Amino acid sequence: MKEKQTLKIGKYRLNLNTLVFLLGIAGILLIGLSSLLPRGEKAAEKASALEEEAKTYASQLEERLQSILEQMDGVGTARVMVTLENGYQNVYAKSEKVNNDVLQDIRAEDEKKTQEKQVTEQTYILVDGVGGKSPLVTARLEPEVKGVVVVCEGGDDPLVVRKVVDTVKVALNLSSSRISVSRLTAG
Repeated sequence: MKEKQTLKIGKYRLNLNTLVFLLGIAGILLIGLSSLLPRGEKAAEKASALEEEAKTYASQLEERLQSILEQMDGVGTARVMVTLENGYQNVYAKSEKVNNDVLQDIRAEDEKKTQEKQVTEQTYILVDGVGGKSPLVTARLEPEVKGVVVVCEGGDDPLVVRKVVDTVKVALNLSSSRISVSRLTAG
């Protein structure tokens, strides 16, 4: 007859099989609960830093545009606001695997049926870093400008407005529909 293996914990006696089962259930519960825990402050800090970086980028563009515009004849004092479409974007290195399958069905004398299937599989290239593996960044794209508002003393003169719009178009590669120029009022 097989002897039951028991373990004495304090004043309790537990069957070893029961103990293993209870520990297994506890482990599963801990794994399930771990998904409810916050993923860490690093991701939130990184997102906040990227947002702050985009704000700094917009602020620098505003200052540079204001400086250039105020030097133009007829513009006078100017205020510039730049809005962004998005923040900085990373371009990641990818490896691509392409499979081409060609199936030909020859039925009668000149009757052929050809089927082609192309399957493309892309995967990001990962590199070891301080925080584990991360995708390899190949380029970093600047934020895209959504629109520009210029308020200046010469904003009521159509010639000045045209010069300001043309300058901003060239400087930021924007269409004129994304640029607004108005007169700055005293006050």
